[in-house]
Amino acid sequence: MFKTIHAKFVIATVIFVLLSVGIPTTFLVLQLRENFDQRSRIMLEATLDVLHSSVVNAMMQEQHTQVQPIINYISGNRSVEHLRIISPEGIIKYATDTTETGRPIAVVAPEHFEMAAGDSGIVRHNQMDTYSMIRPIKNQPACQQCHDQERDIIAYVDVDTDLTKAERYFYTGSLHMIFLAIAMLLVMFFGFYFIFNYFIRRPLHRFRKALDQIEEGNLDISLPAEKEDEIGILEGHFNQMVRNLRDSKHEIEALHFEQLQRADKMVTLGELAAEMAHEINNPAGIIMARTDYLHMVMKEKPEYTKYEEDIEVILKQVDKISNITGNILKYSKKLPKNFRKINLIQAIEESLSLLGPRLSKKKISVLTSFSVKKAEINGDTVQIEQVLTNLINNAIDAMESNGTLNISMNGGVKELIVHIEDNGNGMDELTLSQIFSPFFTTKTGDKGTGLGLYIVKNILKNHGATITCKSSLGKGTIFEIRFS
Repeated sequence: MFKTIHAKFVIATVIFVLLSVGIPTTFLVLQLRENFDQRSRIMLEATLDVLHSSVVNAMMQEQHTQVQPIINYISGNRSVEHLRIISPEGIIKYATDTTETGRPIAVVAPEHFEMAAGDSGIVRHNQMDTYSMIRPIKNQPACQQCHDQERDIIAYVDVDTDLTKAERYFYTGSLHMIFLAIAMLLVMFFGFYFIFNYFIRRPLHRFRKALDQIEEGNLDISLPAEKEDEIGILEGHFNQMVRNLRDSKHEIEALHFEQLQRADKMVTLGELAAEMAHEINNPAGIIMARTDYLHMVMKEKPEYTKYEEDIEVILKQVDKISNITGNILKYSKKLPKNFRKINLIQAIEESLSLLGPRLSKKKISVLTSFSVKKAEINGDTVQIEQVLTNLINNAIDAMESNGTLNISMNGGVKELIVHIEDNGNGMDELTLSQIFSPFFTTKTGDKGTGLGLYIVKNILKNHGATITCKSSLGKGTIFEIRFS
Protein backbone atom coordinates (compact mmCIF):
# COMPACT_ATOMS: atom_id res chain seq x y z
CA MET A 1 0.00 0.00 0.00
CA PHE A 2 2.78 2.42 0.92
CA LYS A 3 5.02 1.50 -2.03
CA THR A 4 3.57 4.09 -4.40
CA ILE A 5 4.64 7.74 -4.39
CA HIS A 6 0.97 8.72 -4.08
CA ALA A 7 0.48 6.78 -0.83
CA LYS A 8 3.77 8.01 0.61
CA PHE A 9 2.86 11.62 -0.22
CA VAL A 10 -0.58 11.33 1.40
CA ILE A 11 0.87 9.88 4.62
CA ALA A 12 3.70 12.44 4.70
CA THR A 13 1.24 15.30 4.09
CA VAL A 14 -1.10 14.16 6.88
CA ILE A 15 1.79 13.90 9.33
CA PHE A 16 3.24 17.25 8.28
CA VAL A 17 -0.10 19.09 8.49
CA LEU A 18 -0.94 17.58 11.88
CA LEU A 19 2.46 18.50 13.27
CA SER A 20 2.52 22.01 11.83
CA VAL A 21 -1.09 22.97 12.68
CA GLY A 22 -2.46 20.46 15.17
CA ILE A 23 0.24 20.71 17.85
CA PRO A 24 0.41 24.55 17.98
CA THR A 25 -3.40 24.80 17.95
CA THR A 26 -3.79 22.25 20.74
CA PHE A 27 -1.19 24.03 22.86
CA LEU A 28 -2.84 27.41 22.27
CA VAL A 29 -6.35 26.13 23.06
CA LEU A 30 -5.18 24.47 26.27
CA GLN A 31 -3.39 27.67 27.29
CA LEU A 32 -6.49 29.79 26.61
CA ARG A 33 -8.68 27.38 28.57
CA GLU A 34 -6.28 27.45 31.50
CA ASN A 35 -6.14 31.26 31.46
CA PHE A 36 -9.92 31.47 31.27
CA ASP A 37 -10.39 29.05 34.18
CA GLN A 38 -7.91 30.99 36.29
CA ARG A 39 -9.68 34.28 35.56
CA SER A 40 -13.12 32.81 36.29
CA ARG A 41 -11.86 31.32 39.55
CA ILE A 42 -10.44 34.66 40.61
CA MET A 43 -13.71 36.45 39.78
CA LEU A 44 -15.71 33.82 41.67
CA GLU A 45 -13.50 33.95 44.74
CA ALA A 46 -13.61 37.76 44.77
CA THR A 47 -17.43 37.72 44.72
CA LEU A 48 -17.46 35.07 47.41
CA ASP A 49 -15.06 37.11 49.58
CA VAL A 50 -17.23 40.21 49.32
CA LEU A 51 -20.41 38.28 50.22
CA HIS A 52 -18.72 36.40 53.03
CA SER A 53 -17.19 39.47 54.65
CA SER A 54 -20.41 41.55 54.25
CA VAL A 55 -22.60 38.86 55.82
CA VAL A 56 -20.16 38.25 58.69
CA ASN A 57 -19.98 42.00 59.45
CA ALA A 58 -23.75 42.32 59.43
CA MET A 59 -24.11 39.33 61.74
CA MET A 60 -21.42 40.62 64.07
CA GLN A 61 -23.28 43.93 64.35
CA GLU A 62 -26.51 42.00 64.94
CA GLN A 63 -27.98 43.51 61.79
CA HIS A 64 -29.63 40.34 60.56
CA THR A 65 -32.13 42.32 58.55
CA GLN A 66 -29.30 43.64 56.39
CA VAL A 67 -28.30 40.23 55.13
CA GLN A 68 -31.01 40.01 52.49
CA PRO A 69 -30.33 43.56 51.17
CA ILE A 70 -26.62 42.70 50.97
CA ILE A 71 -27.46 39.62 48.92
CA ASN A 72 -29.77 41.65 46.69
CA TYR A 73 -27.11 44.32 46.21
CA ILE A 74 -24.33 41.92 45.26
CA SER A 75 -26.76 40.04 42.99
CA GLY A 76 -27.19 43.24 41.06
CA ASN A 77 -23.85 42.53 39.41
CA ARG A 78 -24.56 41.16 35.94
CA SER A 79 -22.02 38.39 36.36
CA VAL A 80 -23.68 37.08 39.56
CA GLU A 81 -26.49 34.69 38.83
CA HIS A 82 -27.46 33.47 42.32
CA LEU A 83 -26.50 33.88 46.01
CA ARG A 84 -27.52 31.71 48.95
CA ILE A 85 -26.79 31.37 52.66
CA ILE A 86 -27.39 27.82 53.83
CA SER A 87 -27.58 26.52 57.37
CA PRO A 88 -25.45 23.53 58.43
CA GLU A 89 -28.62 21.44 58.28
CA GLY A 90 -28.99 22.29 54.57
CA ILE A 91 -31.86 24.77 54.86
CA ILE A 92 -31.68 27.92 52.71
CA LYS A 93 -31.83 30.96 55.04
CA TYR A 94 -31.28 33.70 52.50
CA ALA A 95 -31.33 33.65 48.71
CA THR A 96 -31.47 35.91 45.71
CA ASP A 97 -34.66 34.09 44.83
CA THR A 98 -36.69 34.54 48.02
CA THR A 99 -39.00 31.67 47.08
CA GLU A 100 -36.13 29.33 47.95
CA THR A 101 -35.95 30.60 51.56
CA GLY A 102 -36.71 27.89 54.08
CA ARG A 103 -36.42 25.09 51.55
CA PRO A 104 -33.73 22.33 51.68
CA ILE A 105 -30.76 22.88 49.36
CA ALA A 106 -30.89 19.17 48.57
CA VAL A 107 -34.22 19.78 46.85
CA VAL A 108 -33.55 23.18 45.28
CA ALA A 109 -30.06 22.46 44.01
CA PRO A 110 -28.90 18.88 44.65
CA GLU A 111 -25.48 19.45 43.10
CA HIS A 112 -24.84 22.30 45.54
CA PHE A 113 -25.84 20.04 48.39
CA GLU A 114 -23.21 17.54 47.27
CA MET A 115 -20.59 20.29 47.15
CA ALA A 116 -21.50 21.41 50.69
CA ALA A 117 -21.39 17.84 51.99
CA GLY A 118 -17.99 17.28 50.44
CA ASP A 119 -15.11 19.66 49.87
CA SER A 120 -16.78 23.05 50.12
CA GLY A 121 -13.99 24.81 48.29
CA ILE A 122 -14.52 23.07 44.93
CA VAL A 123 -15.24 25.18 41.84
CA ARG A 124 -17.76 23.54 39.51
CA HIS A 125 -18.16 24.38 35.85
CA ASN A 126 -21.83 23.98 35.00
CA GLN A 127 -23.04 23.75 31.35
CA MET A 128 -20.15 25.91 30.12
CA ASP A 129 -21.70 29.19 31.28
CA THR A 130 -21.79 29.07 35.13
CA TYR A 131 -19.18 28.72 37.86
CA SER A 132 -20.26 27.83 41.41
CA MET A 133 -18.53 27.76 44.77
CA ILE A 134 -19.59 27.06 48.35
CA ARG A 135 -17.56 28.36 51.27
CA PRO A 136 -18.26 27.62 54.95
CA ILE A 137 -18.66 30.39 57.56
CA LYS A 138 -16.52 29.27 60.49
CA ASN A 139 -17.75 29.57 64.08
CA GLN A 140 -15.31 32.22 65.26
CA PRO A 141 -15.10 33.30 68.96
CA ALA A 142 -17.03 36.49 68.26
CA CYS A 143 -19.83 34.39 66.75
CA GLN A 144 -20.09 32.01 69.66
CA GLN A 145 -22.23 34.48 71.67
CA CYS A 146 -25.15 33.67 69.39
CA HIS A 147 -24.21 30.20 68.08
CA ASP A 148 -23.44 26.90 69.69
CA GLN A 149 -19.77 26.75 70.58
CA GLU A 150 -19.54 23.08 69.65
CA ARG A 151 -20.28 23.78 66.01
CA ASP A 152 -17.34 24.45 63.69
CA ILE A 153 -19.51 25.80 60.87
CA ILE A 154 -22.48 28.06 61.40
CA ALA A 155 -23.52 28.45 57.71
CA TYR A 156 -22.47 28.10 54.05
CA VAL A 157 -22.17 30.90 51.51
CA ASP A 158 -23.16 29.72 48.00
CA VAL A 159 -22.35 31.77 44.88
CA ASP A 160 -23.26 31.13 41.21
CA THR A 161 -21.60 33.44 38.70
CA ASP A 162 -22.84 33.64 35.16
CA LEU A 163 -20.56 34.40 32.21
CA THR A 164 -20.95 37.75 30.53
CA LYS A 165 -21.36 38.01 26.78
CA ALA A 166 -17.71 38.96 26.39
CA GLU A 167 -16.68 36.06 28.60
CA ARG A 168 -18.79 33.67 26.56
CA TYR A 169 -17.07 34.93 23.41
CA PHE A 170 -13.73 34.45 25.10
CA TYR A 171 -14.63 30.91 26.13
CA THR A 172 -16.19 29.87 22.81
CA GLY A 173 -13.24 31.44 20.99
CA SER A 174 -11.20 28.37 21.88
CA LEU A 175 -13.83 26.18 20.24
CA HIS A 176 -13.81 28.39 17.19
CA MET A 177 -10.04 28.04 17.10
CA ILE A 178 -10.38 24.25 17.03
CA PHE A 179 -12.82 24.46 14.12
CA LEU A 180 -10.51 26.94 12.38
CA ALA A 181 -7.58 24.56 12.87
CA ILE A 182 -9.61 21.71 11.38
CA ALA A 183 -10.52 23.93 8.42
CA MET A 184 -6.84 24.85 7.98
CA LEU A 185 -5.89 21.18 8.12
CA LEU A 186 -8.38 20.34 5.40
CA VAL A 187 -7.36 23.30 3.24
CA MET A 188 -3.66 22.47 3.57
CA PHE A 189 -4.19 18.76 2.92
CA PHE A 190 -6.35 19.22 -0.16
CA GLY A 191 -4.11 22.06 -1.35
CA PHE A 192 -1.01 19.91 -1.11
CA TYR A 193 -2.87 17.01 -2.67
CA PHE A 194 -4.00 19.17 -5.61
CA ILE A 195 -0.47 20.46 -6.16
CA PHE A 196 0.96 16.92 -6.01
CA ASN A 197 -1.76 15.48 -8.26
CA TYR A 198 -1.51 18.25 -10.87
CA PHE A 199 2.24 18.83 -11.01
CA ILE A 200 3.64 15.37 -10.15
CA ARG A 201 1.15 12.52 -10.27
CA ARG A 202 -0.44 13.38 -13.61
CA PRO A 203 2.91 13.83 -15.43
CA LEU A 204 4.17 10.57 -13.90
CA HIS A 205 1.01 8.84 -15.08
CA ARG A 206 1.64 10.19 -18.60
CA PHE A 207 5.22 8.93 -18.42
CA ARG A 208 4.04 5.49 -17.34
CA LYS A 209 1.47 5.21 -20.13
CA ALA A 210 4.04 6.38 -22.68
CA LEU A 211 6.58 3.81 -21.45
CA ASP A 212 3.95 1.08 -21.64
CA GLN A 213 3.25 2.01 -25.26
CA ILE A 214 6.98 1.98 -26.05
CA GLU A 215 7.23 -1.45 -24.45
CA GLU A 216 4.44 -2.59 -26.78
CA GLY A 217 6.48 -1.32 -29.75
CA ASN A 218 4.80 2.03 -30.41
CA LEU A 219 7.60 4.52 -31.09
CA ASP A 220 5.28 7.24 -32.42
CA ILE A 221 4.33 8.35 -28.90
CA SER A 222 5.29 11.82 -27.65
CA LEU A 223 4.64 13.92 -24.54
CA PRO A 224 3.48 17.58 -24.49
CA ALA A 225 6.76 19.12 -23.21
CA GLU A 226 5.00 22.53 -23.10
CA LYS A 227 6.14 23.71 -19.68
CA GLU A 228 9.59 25.02 -18.83
CA ASP A 229 9.82 23.31 -15.44
CA GLU A 230 11.63 20.07 -14.59
CA ILE A 231 8.73 17.95 -15.86
CA GLY A 232 8.75 19.79 -19.17
CA ILE A 233 12.51 19.24 -19.50
CA LEU A 234 12.07 15.52 -18.75
CA GLU A 235 9.29 15.28 -21.33
CA GLY A 236 11.53 16.97 -23.88
CA HIS A 237 14.35 14.49 -23.18
CA PHE A 238 11.84 11.65 -23.35
CA ASN A 239 10.63 12.78 -26.77
CA GLN A 240 14.23 13.04 -28.00
CA MET A 241 14.95 9.55 -26.68
CA VAL A 242 11.90 8.16 -28.51
CA ARG A 243 13.01 9.87 -31.73
CA ASN A 244 16.48 8.37 -31.36
CA LEU A 245 14.97 4.95 -30.74
CA ARG A 246 12.73 5.34 -33.79
CA ASP A 247 15.66 6.38 -35.99
CA SER A 248 17.79 3.53 -34.62
CA LYS A 249 14.99 1.07 -35.28
CA HIS A 250 14.71 2.23 -38.89
CA GLU A 251 18.48 1.95 -39.31
CA ILE A 252 18.51 -1.53 -37.76
CA GLU A 253 15.64 -2.63 -39.98
CA ALA A 254 17.42 -1.28 -43.06
CA LEU A 255 20.68 -2.95 -42.00
CA HIS A 256 18.87 -6.17 -41.23
CA PHE A 257 17.24 -6.17 -44.65
CA GLU A 258 20.61 -5.46 -46.24
CA GLN A 259 22.24 -8.28 -44.28
CA LEU A 260 19.44 -10.66 -45.20
CA GLN A 261 19.99 -9.78 -48.85
CA ARG A 262 23.70 -10.36 -48.33
CA ALA A 263 23.01 -13.69 -46.62
CA ASP A 264 20.72 -14.67 -49.48
CA LYS A 265 23.50 -13.85 -51.94
CA MET A 266 25.92 -15.93 -49.90
CA VAL A 267 23.51 -18.87 -50.02
CA THR A 268 23.24 -18.48 -53.77
CA LEU A 269 27.03 -18.27 -54.12
CA GLY A 270 27.37 -21.36 -51.93
CA GLU A 271 24.98 -23.27 -54.16
CA LEU A 272 26.85 -22.07 -57.26
CA ALA A 273 30.15 -23.07 -55.65
CA ALA A 274 28.78 -26.53 -54.94
CA GLU A 275 27.61 -26.88 -58.53
CA MET A 276 30.95 -25.64 -59.83
CA ALA A 277 32.80 -28.05 -57.54
CA HIS A 278 30.66 -30.87 -58.90
CA GLU A 279 31.35 -29.80 -62.48
CA ILE A 280 35.07 -29.46 -61.79
CA ASN A 281 35.15 -32.98 -60.39
CA ASN A 282 34.19 -34.44 -63.78
CA PRO A 283 37.15 -33.10 -65.82
CA ALA A 284 39.40 -33.58 -62.79
CA GLY A 285 38.39 -37.24 -62.72
CA ILE A 286 39.13 -37.60 -66.43
CA ILE A 287 42.52 -35.91 -66.01
CA MET A 288 43.37 -38.20 -63.09
CA ALA A 289 42.29 -41.30 -65.00
CA ARG A 290 44.34 -40.33 -68.07
CA THR A 291 47.33 -39.43 -65.94
CA ASP A 292 47.14 -42.78 -64.13
CA TYR A 293 47.08 -44.52 -67.52
CA LEU A 294 50.14 -42.56 -68.70
CA HIS A 295 51.91 -43.37 -65.45
CA MET A 296 51.21 -47.07 -65.96
CA VAL A 297 52.38 -46.99 -69.61
CA MET A 298 55.49 -45.04 -68.61
CA LYS A 299 56.55 -47.87 -66.29
CA GLU A 300 56.41 -50.33 -69.24
CA LYS A 301 58.41 -48.08 -71.59
CA PRO A 302 61.68 -46.89 -70.08
CA GLU A 303 62.09 -44.13 -72.66
CA TYR A 304 59.28 -42.21 -70.96
CA THR A 305 60.88 -42.40 -67.49
CA LYS A 306 62.08 -38.85 -67.77
CA TYR A 307 58.42 -37.69 -67.57
CA GLU A 308 57.67 -39.60 -64.35
CA GLU A 309 58.27 -36.60 -62.09
CA ASP A 310 55.96 -34.44 -64.16
CA ILE A 311 53.28 -37.11 -64.08
CA GLU A 312 53.50 -37.33 -60.28
CA VAL A 313 53.17 -33.51 -59.97
CA ILE A 314 50.07 -33.62 -62.16
CA LEU A 315 48.62 -36.41 -60.01
CA LYS A 316 49.26 -34.50 -56.78
CA GLN A 317 47.68 -31.31 -58.10
CA VAL A 318 44.64 -33.17 -59.43
CA ASP A 319 44.34 -34.90 -56.06
CA LYS A 320 44.49 -31.51 -54.36
CA ILE A 321 41.76 -30.19 -56.68
CA SER A 322 39.66 -33.24 -55.78
CA ASN A 323 40.15 -32.65 -52.06
CA ILE A 324 39.18 -28.97 -52.36
CA THR A 325 36.04 -29.66 -54.37
CA GLY A 326 35.17 -32.51 -52.02
CA ASN A 327 35.40 -30.22 -48.99
CA ILE A 328 33.30 -27.58 -50.73
CA LEU A 329 30.61 -30.13 -51.47
CA LYS A 330 30.73 -31.49 -47.96
CA TYR A 331 30.54 -28.03 -46.37
CA SER A 332 27.71 -26.84 -48.61
CA LYS A 333 25.39 -29.79 -48.04
CA LYS A 334 22.34 -29.11 -45.82
CA LEU A 335 22.61 -32.19 -43.69
CA PRO A 336 20.33 -32.95 -40.71
CA LYS A 337 21.79 -32.66 -37.23
CA ASN A 338 23.52 -35.88 -36.35
CA PHE A 339 25.08 -35.92 -32.91
CA ARG A 340 27.66 -38.68 -32.55
CA LYS A 341 31.21 -39.22 -31.38
CA ILE A 342 33.55 -37.05 -33.47
CA ASN A 343 37.29 -36.49 -33.37
CA LEU A 344 38.19 -32.83 -32.82
CA ILE A 345 41.70 -33.24 -34.20
CA GLN A 346 40.29 -34.66 -37.41
CA ALA A 347 37.74 -31.83 -37.61
CA ILE A 348 40.55 -29.26 -37.22
CA GLU A 349 42.58 -30.93 -39.98
CA GLU A 350 39.54 -30.98 -42.30
CA SER A 351 38.98 -27.25 -41.73
CA LEU A 352 42.67 -26.47 -42.36
CA SER A 353 42.52 -28.55 -45.53
CA LEU A 354 39.46 -26.61 -46.74
CA LEU A 355 41.19 -23.28 -46.13
CA GLY A 356 44.58 -24.51 -47.43
CA PRO A 357 44.52 -22.28 -50.55
CA ARG A 358 43.88 -19.12 -48.49
CA LEU A 359 46.64 -20.04 -46.03
CA SER A 360 49.08 -20.66 -48.87
CA LYS A 361 48.13 -17.48 -50.69
CA LYS A 362 48.93 -15.33 -47.63
CA LYS A 363 51.94 -17.51 -46.73
CA ILE A 364 50.58 -18.13 -43.22
CA SER A 365 52.39 -20.69 -41.09
CA VAL A 366 50.17 -23.10 -39.19
CA LEU A 367 51.46 -24.57 -35.90
CA THR A 368 49.42 -27.30 -34.20
CA SER A 369 49.87 -28.78 -30.74
CA PHE A 370 47.55 -31.49 -29.45
CA SER A 371 48.42 -32.69 -25.95
CA VAL A 372 45.49 -35.07 -25.62
CA LYS A 373 45.31 -38.74 -26.56
CA LYS A 374 41.59 -39.02 -27.16
CA ALA A 375 40.01 -35.81 -28.49
CA GLU A 376 36.42 -37.03 -28.88
CA ILE A 377 33.21 -35.12 -28.23
CA ASN A 378 29.54 -35.77 -28.86
CA GLY A 379 28.38 -33.43 -31.60
CA ASP A 380 27.48 -32.73 -35.20
CA THR A 381 30.50 -33.00 -37.50
CA VAL A 382 29.29 -30.45 -40.05
CA GLN A 383 28.44 -27.85 -37.41
CA ILE A 384 31.74 -28.29 -35.53
CA GLU A 385 33.70 -27.98 -38.79
CA GLN A 386 31.63 -24.87 -39.57
CA VAL A 387 32.71 -23.39 -36.21
CA LEU A 388 36.40 -24.19 -36.76
CA THR A 389 36.35 -23.01 -40.37
CA ASN A 390 34.76 -19.71 -39.40
CA LEU A 391 37.30 -19.03 -36.61
CA ILE A 392 40.30 -20.00 -38.79
CA ASN A 393 38.95 -17.90 -41.67
CA ASN A 394 38.61 -14.87 -39.35
CA ALA A 395 42.18 -15.40 -38.17
CA ILE A 396 43.39 -15.40 -41.80
CA ASP A 397 41.52 -12.12 -42.44
CA ALA A 398 43.09 -10.55 -39.33
CA MET A 399 46.70 -11.36 -40.35
CA GLU A 400 48.97 -9.87 -42.96
CA SER A 401 51.20 -12.02 -45.16
CA ASN A 402 53.70 -14.34 -43.41
CA GLY A 403 51.55 -14.52 -40.29
CA THR A 404 51.43 -17.37 -37.82
CA LEU A 405 48.36 -19.37 -36.78
CA ASN A 406 48.64 -21.47 -33.59
CA ILE A 407 46.04 -24.16 -32.90
CA SER A 408 46.38 -26.13 -29.69
CA MET A 409 44.27 -28.54 -27.69
CA ASN A 410 44.60 -29.73 -24.12
CA GLY A 411 42.45 -31.04 -21.31
CA GLY A 412 41.34 -34.39 -19.99
CA VAL A 413 38.47 -36.82 -19.94
CA LYS A 414 35.85 -34.33 -18.69
CA GLU A 415 36.95 -31.23 -20.60
CA LEU A 416 38.68 -30.37 -23.88
CA ILE A 417 40.05 -26.88 -24.50
CA VAL A 418 40.86 -25.61 -27.99
CA HIS A 419 42.90 -22.42 -28.57
CA ILE A 420 43.00 -20.68 -31.94
CA GLU A 421 45.55 -17.88 -31.81
CA ASP A 422 46.72 -15.43 -34.49
CA ASN A 423 49.28 -12.64 -34.49
CA GLY A 424 47.07 -10.23 -36.39
CA ASN A 425 46.00 -6.67 -35.65
CA GLY A 426 43.85 -7.54 -32.61
CA MET A 427 40.79 -5.63 -31.32
CA ASP A 428 40.05 -2.86 -28.83
CA GLU A 429 37.76 -3.36 -25.82
CA LEU A 430 34.69 -1.83 -27.50
CA THR A 431 34.97 -4.11 -30.54
CA LEU A 432 35.71 -7.11 -28.32
CA SER A 433 32.49 -6.54 -26.36
CA GLN A 434 30.35 -6.73 -29.53
CA ILE A 435 31.90 -9.48 -31.66
CA PHE A 436 29.24 -12.07 -30.75
CA SER A 437 26.34 -9.68 -31.52
CA PRO A 438 24.35 -10.39 -34.70
CA PHE A 439 25.17 -8.23 -37.74
CA PHE A 440 28.25 -6.72 -36.08
CA THR A 441 31.32 -6.74 -38.31
CA THR A 442 34.56 -4.80 -38.69
CA LYS A 443 35.08 -5.96 -42.26
CA THR A 444 34.62 -3.33 -44.95
CA GLY A 445 32.47 -3.53 -48.03
CA ASP A 446 30.77 -6.85 -48.71
CA LYS A 447 33.38 -9.02 -47.00
CA GLY A 448 31.35 -9.82 -43.91
CA THR A 449 27.72 -10.32 -42.87
CA GLY A 450 28.28 -9.96 -39.11
CA LEU A 451 26.61 -13.31 -38.48
CA GLY A 452 29.64 -15.62 -38.35
CA LEU A 453 30.59 -15.39 -34.67
CA TYR A 454 26.94 -15.11 -33.66
CA ILE A 455 26.27 -18.46 -35.36
CA VAL A 456 29.47 -19.91 -33.88
CA LYS A 457 28.40 -19.04 -30.33
CA ASN A 458 24.93 -20.54 -30.82
CA ILE A 459 26.29 -23.75 -32.34
CA LEU A 460 28.67 -24.19 -29.40
CA LYS A 461 25.85 -23.40 -26.98
CA ASN A 462 23.80 -26.21 -28.55
CA HIS A 463 26.81 -28.51 -28.02
CA GLY A 464 27.12 -27.53 -24.34
CA ALA A 465 30.35 -25.66 -25.06
CA THR A 466 31.47 -22.08 -24.38
CA ILE A 467 33.65 -19.66 -26.33
CA THR A 468 35.61 -16.67 -25.04
CA CYS A 469 37.95 -14.23 -26.72
CA LYS A 470 41.02 -12.30 -25.58
CA SER A 471 42.51 -9.62 -27.77
CA SER A 472 44.63 -6.47 -27.69
CA LEU A 473 45.41 -3.99 -30.43
CA GLY A 474 48.63 -4.97 -32.19
CA LYS A 475 49.03 -8.19 -30.17
CA GLY A 476 46.69 -10.60 -31.90
CA THR A 477 43.61 -12.55 -30.81
CA ILE A 478 42.98 -15.83 -28.97
CA PHE A 479 39.67 -17.73 -29.15
CA GLU A 480 39.17 -20.36 -26.46
CA ILE A 481 36.57 -23.14 -26.83
CA ARG A 482 35.70 -25.38 -23.89
CA PHE A 483 33.91 -28.67 -24.52
CA SER A 484 32.67 -30.37 -21.35
